[in-house]
Parts: sequence; C-alpha cells; structure tokens
Amino acid sequence: MKRLYALLTAIMMAAAIALPSHASSKSLIPAATQDTLILKLKNEARLLIVVKDVKDLKNLKNQSIDSIMLLVEKYADQIEAAGKKGDEVTVTIDKSKANTSEDVNITITQHGPEGTEVTIKEKNRIRITDKVGIDIDHDEDTKSTKVKVNVGNEDSLEVKERDEERYKNRHPRRTLDFQVDAGLSTWLNKEEQAGSAVQDIKFRTAASRYISLNTKWYNRIGGESSPVRLITGFTVDFHNYMFDDNIMIQNTGEKSDFVIPTGINLEKSKLSTTSLNVPLELGFDFKTKRGKTAFKIGGGGFVGYMLSSHSKVKYSQDGDNVKSKAKDDFYLNDFQYGVSGFIGIRSLEFFAKYNLNDMFQDNKGPQANAFAAGVRILKF
Repeated sequence: MKRLYALLTAIMMAAAIALPSHASSKSLIPAATQDTLILKLKNEARLLIVVKDVKDLKNLKNQSIDSIMLLVEKYADQIEAAGKKGDEVTVTIDKSKANTSEDVNITITQHGPEGTEVTIKEKNRIRITDKVGIDIDHDEDTKSTKVKVNVGNEDSLEVKERDEERYKNRHPRRTLDFQVDAGLSTWLNKEEQAGSAVQDIKFRTAASRYISLNTKWYNRIGGESSPVRLITGFTVDFHNYMFDDNIMIQNTGEKSDFVIPTGINLEKSKLSTTSLNVPLELGFDFKTKRGKTAFKIGGGGFVGYMLSSHSKVKYSQDGDNVKSKAKDDFYLNDFQYGVSGFIGIRSLEFFAKYNLNDMFQDNKGPQANAFAAGVRILKF
C-alpha cells in the first residue's frame, strides 16, 4: 500500500508543479486560460490535470493515462525508498534536451535535508496521443524542472511533424487507382443504311451492358493543397449491344446489314466489342481535412483500338435450343476516339463516354456513335 501511495504521490507532484519556466513558486493555481480537474484517489492522494478548457475534458475518456503510470512504476522502488525517509521526491519527464522528437528524459530526483541528490535518467517515448502532451520547463541554475500535462489542441513538435506527413498523404504527388465501371451501352445519332430491310434499329436497354476495367494514374498539378489532377492510364472496354424486335446483324461480304430472320423467334441477338483505350483527363478532387474525397469532377478524351468483335444469337428450333456465335469485324472502325467525363460525391462516382468515331466504316453499315454511362462501382 505504501508503494502505491508513493507512486500516486509522485505522479501528483509531477502534474502539480506544472508552472512556466523559471517560476519559483509551486502553487497549484493554473493559467487564467486553463481549467483544472482534481481527482481524489485513495489515501487522500490527489491527481491534478491541467487542460485548455472544460470542453477538452471530454477527450480524457479516449486517452491512455496508464502509459504514464506504467512508465513511473518502473522506478517505484526508488520512490518508495525516498518516501520512507520523508524526503521530497520529484518525478520529471524532460523532452527539452532530446535529440529527436521521439526521445524523452525520465528523471527521478530525491532532495534530502542534507542536500543529497539521487538522479536516475532514461530516454523513452512519452507522447501518448495527438491530444495529450507534456510541456517541460527546465532551469539549469536552480536545477529544477517543472512538468505540465496538457490535454488540448496544442501539439508537440512530434505531432506537428506527424500532421505534416498526414497532410502530404492526403495530397500525394501521384496515386494509382484500379477501377471497375459498369453501365449501359447504346448508339447515338443513328441513321440506317439505305436499302436495308431494317430501318429502325432498337436495343433492349437494360440488357445492353457496358463494363470497363481501368488502371489510372492521378498526377497532382500545383502545390500540396491543389485539387487539380492530370489523369492517364489505360482501360479495357466491353460493349454489349442487345438488339430488339427480332433483328440480327450479319456480314454480307460487302457490308454489315441488319435483317429479320424468317421462321425464327430470336431469344437473344447481340453485337459485342472489346477495345483498349488510353484516357487523358483533367480532374478536380476536393478533399476533407482527413483526406477523404468530398467532391470531384473532370473530363477529357481517349484514344484506342478495337481488339475484337462478334455477334451472338439464341433461338429455339424444333424443340432444340440453338446458339450461334460469329466472330467477325463487321466492317467496324478499329480506331477509337472520343470524349469522357465524370462527377462524384464522396465514394459515389458517375461516368459517361461518347465515341466521336463512327461505329462502321463509310457506307459499310448504319451511321452510329457508341455511348456508355454508368457508375464506378469499385475503386481501390
């Protein structure tokens, strides 16, 4: 019990002598702009906590004061021995002479009536959290050190350096993102080819799907707080155009044409394309203080090349299910180029892409431009 009492007394003295540098008084009166909380412990011991304001007392529930207790307990034997003689024992946590922001001098000093002094020193890390720090005022002339435990917004040099590093991480010079875009595909600016049996090409909207696998680099333009990003990388785009009204595409040898098969009711009829594109966009990414995206917007263009295309039909005939797949270029334009854009709020992001190139070669098929829009469902 005496050992515990001596330990708590030492901690109380370390907090109670929290006065400015060179002060000769050990009064417990805090600065005018501070508040105090006195905790009554067993054996009539008291622990004095000095805070910036009453509001900051709420932060105590999130702090690990046990770290200080465990640190001082290491020297409990020395504290207890000095206490038996009735001598004054001062526990000092000194960071003023540390070589780095993570070094701390732990000193236990015994002042006896005969002027004897026993000092134990150790280097250790004493920063508990971003909100709990220790201020040290050391007077070489009087050989006295005063300690103040602060709970508030005034951070130490270590915390300041940590915050600066976090700020850099919130606005890195370059980041790499892997994304999956999912949406719907269709054709815009349609003009059916003269002489074709189908003069109104329609799509099954919900079944005409678009998937894109993206790898993008976001390069910051400007200072660390700049929201401007230059975006580039590569994407693999998959368009699935699902036709309606029992029509199908075929290669006649001279052009691509749409026909209505006789005596067959098509369950599925589609044209699928795969292309590799390189985007170049300018984006604005506005972040919160914690580095999370609050709002983003941007746009630009892309160029690419069509890798493959095929058609697929499915129908029933004489009680049997028939599937037919034809891999063909269908006189589609291989060279791809267009414009793209995106807008997002927090983790939700929408995109749109429009191909400026014609779907088919001149006079080899209907006039149309590919369009896709949807949501960026995965980003990591």
